[in-house]
Amino acid sequence: MVQPLRSLIALLCLVFALTARASDALPLLQLSAADLASPVSIEHSLLLEDPSTQLTASEVLQRIASEGHAIQGTARIGYSRSAWWLVLRLQTPPAERLQLIIGQTFLDDLEVWLFDGDTPLGPLYSGAQRPFSERGEPYPQFLLNLPRLGEGPYSLLLRVQSDSAINLPLQLVGAQQGQQLIAHSWLQSGLLIGVLLALALFYLVKYSTLREPQLAYFSLTALCVALYNASLYSLAGLLWPEWPALPKLLVNLPTAGMMIFSSLFIASALNLHLGRLRWLRDALFAATLLVSVGGLLVEHPAAYQILNLLTLATGLYQLLLMALGVYQRRPYAPGYLLCWSAALVLMLLVPLSRAGVIPLPSGFYALYAYLPALSMLLFGALLDKQLERVRRVLLSSQEQAIDNLEQYQALFRHSGEGIFRCRRDGSLLEANPSLERLLGGDAPVADLHGLPLQRLLGEQQWSTLLHQLDAENGAVSCECQLYDLQQRAHWIYLSLHTRPLQDCIEGIVVDLSERRALEERLQHLAAHDALTGLLNRRELERLLSETLNGTSKQRFSHLLHLGLDRFKQVNDLCGHSAGDQLLRQLASQLSHQLPRHAELARVGGDEFAILLREVDDEAALNQAEQFRRAVEQFVFTWQGRPFRLHASIGLLALSSGVRDWETALNWANSASQLAKHQGRNRVQQFNPADGALLEHQRQLQWITRLREATERGHFELFFQPVQALQSDPSGLHYEVLLRYRDPQSGDWISPAQFLDAAARYDFLGAIDRWVIQNLCAWLAANPRHLAQLAQVNVNLSAKSLLDCSFHRLLQDELQRHGLPPSKLCIEVTEMVALGELGVSAKWIEELRSKGLKVALDDFGSGFASYAYLRHLPLDILKIDGSFISGIENDPINQAMVGSMRQIAGQLGLLTVAEFVETQASLDCLRRLGIDYAQGYFVGRPQPLRQLADDARRHDTQEA
Repeated sequence: MVQPLRSLIALLCLVFALTARASDALPLLQLSAADLASPVSIEHSLLLEDPSTQLTASEVLQRIASEGHAIQGTARIGYSRSAWWLVLRLQTPPAERLQLIIGQTFLDDLEVWLFDGDTPLGPLYSGAQRPFSERGEPYPQFLLNLPRLGEGPYSLLLRVQSDSAINLPLQLVGAQQGQQLIAHSWLQSGLLIGVLLALALFYLVKYSTLREPQLAYFSLTALCVALYNASLYSLAGLLWPEWPALPKLLVNLPTAGMMIFSSLFIASALNLHLGRLRWLRDALFAATLLVSVGGLLVEHPAAYQILNLLTLATGLYQLLLMALGVYQRRPYAPGYLLCWSAALVLMLLVPLSRAGVIPLPSGFYALYAYLPALSMLLFGALLDKQLERVRRVLLSSQEQAIDNLEQYQALFRHSGEGIFRCRRDGSLLEANPSLERLLGGDAPVADLHGLPLQRLLGEQQWSTLLHQLDAENGAVSCECQLYDLQQRAHWIYLSLHTRPLQDCIEGIVVDLSERRALEERLQHLAAHDALTGLLNRRELERLLSETLNGTSKQRFSHLLHLGLDRFKQVNDLCGHSAGDQLLRQLASQLSHQLPRHAELARVGGDEFAILLREVDDEAALNQAEQFRRAVEQFVFTWQGRPFRLHASIGLLALSSGVRDWETALNWANSASQLAKHQGRNRVQQFNPADGALLEHQRQLQWITRLREATERGHFELFFQPVQALQSDPSGLHYEVLLRYRDPQSGDWISPAQFLDAAARYDFLGAIDRWVIQNLCAWLAANPRHLAQLAQVNVNLSAKSLLDCSFHRLLQDELQRHGLPPSKLCIEVTEMVALGELGVSAKWIEELRSKGLKVALDDFGSGFASYAYLRHLPLDILKIDGSFISGIENDPINQAMVGSMRQIAGQLGLLTVAEFVETQASLDCLRRLGIDYAQGYFVGRPQPLRQLADDARRHDTQEA
């Protein structure tokens, strides 16, 4: 029994010794009576974490010396699930009543222990989870009355556990001074919250008057700041002490409101264009609301941590908004940045301090309550200044609106367009004088009031317009017909629009009657010939195209092409005025012969076209014959002189395989031209199998191809050698020939296939010019060949021979290229030379006077008398090939060629035999004394480019 008692005594002594040793290791705070006249901050303490939250005060006191951490100043722990113990030694004047101030509002659970040695003096319990009346003195944070102490020293232990951030600014003060602090704190908080509520109410009233969104956001922000401060100063706990959850509610929701409404206020006040920042703002707002409401429903420290991070993110976002306002040069943006700087400092530094990242000075917590209020007051002043500017702008806008209204009224009264207002049922409410004049001329306004627009526009038209107004966002315009009070139709441009939330339609009416008449006039001019008033070629092409495509309402069956004969005689003898008068009279005459549903058009100078509708070929021929007789019987008189005309008419059935209007006009024109060539004053029906018509069409096609050939170089020069029979050759001697190269097939085509067409359609002169220009240019480009050249023969047509401009062209080309005229020989046919003997002799002599030689081609083909030869100044006589072919076996041809040779010799002319195709023919011609021979046996035609200097040099090098 004695031994266990001794062991217990030894253990107690050991515990006492350890306790005494631990107490000796605690920081000591010695206070005098003078020190307690004002709050004294606890600057030195030891801090111990209790993760298990199960340690007792005695256990903490034993372990604090070895496991505790020394704290200088305020203990800033941040967010933690552990229990924390803060311990120090305290020595105060005996019998002095002390009060412990814990300067943070939201601490869930607090315990305060005092030990006199190892004897506990009893714990004090408090915390935000308790009713306000059980937390100690009625103080905005925590103010606890400590028991009366003796000499001491005493160990002071503070245990705290909370889901919110833990910061422990601790102070000690005398009991008498503590009561003064309570009164001062409530007075300060009451004034602050009262100012914020008054500010919120003031700007809410302003918003109800001005309806500016930034006023509403500012008022809501001030209200949230007031509610947050009410919770921060425990005003809710003072007024409703039995609702411990109310302060937390007044923290979470106003915190979210402050962040959301302040961000909206900044963006609205600066009138920012957020762009993509709008997505960031919406995400931030949604997360803030979710965390704030979730923190009320679910007790978890992570909710406070996330809300703390969202506060920091909101501060950064608002800083970004301020920078954006400065960048976009928004008015007052620098001022807003300056005024909001205090709030931004809080929104950036306080969350970092709560998280334990950075320390804050002890005096900063005093500004924690005042800086938001100060920022709100500064914002209010700046907002008032901005609103004053807005007020001035509104006053200016009001004055401008009054001016605009007066201008509108003046425009309404004096506008040339009709302006009106009506209800949706169509009844007129108001109409300006222009519309009154349009509708009735002298009708007074009282008569138009209530007039239904359905009467003016028609029921269906008005219903359509109403439907379009609803479908097209309240605005529609169109061209339509309006009937005035006398039921006269007017084409108008009508524009209607409605205003939101108004059962009223406003409209503008523009009278288009004159424009419509002008358009119809222009359409008539565009479709009719100005001289005769008939349809023009363009309109005829349209009617033909619609008929052939099957889209025409009037389907035509036949096309007549009417070409006048002898019309040129009237123009030449009487002038173009007479020709114009003739065409007008004839158009009138033909119009009287026009059957029903037929169309008459003028398609050229003296050409007309007629479209017949739904008749057979026989009826169409009869109708064409009637038109021919009408032209034949028509007599035009000019200055007492009568003129009669004839018409060559081509008839085309539109069902004869024609597919487009161009082909139809070409075929009808071909039939007309064939009628003209077959004797004029007749009707020729188009028949695709008609050989004469096909030949005529082929010649027409050749004209287009020949014109393209001269423009695009489809012609090429060939040469055929000429051989001397009675002497050695003195140089190159050949005749230039012309070939056409088909651009599609690449085949060479001889002149025999296109010269008749060229002669008939007067294109030989253009071909002659092309040959002379290209030949002279080629000779000048090949000087070596030119030096070896003795003579080159070129055929010319009668038109070129008798054209003085062609003679000038020939001389200009020779001079421009520096070519010797003696090397060029011009060939003319016997029929041309003998047709106009005197004129031909004159032009031939002129050519020879310039140094050129002249040859009479195809001599003997026209059976001309030898007597004509002495009257033509020639150099060469080319005997027609019909006398040369087979001459070695034909004594008669030999005698005729021999006589030609003798006559030519007597006249001093050289002779050339054409179409030499055998050696026997060549030998016979040599015996007869013919000077030169030409034909396939001598040499076939070859491209002239083979004689070029470069080509011959290349051949020499290869050899």
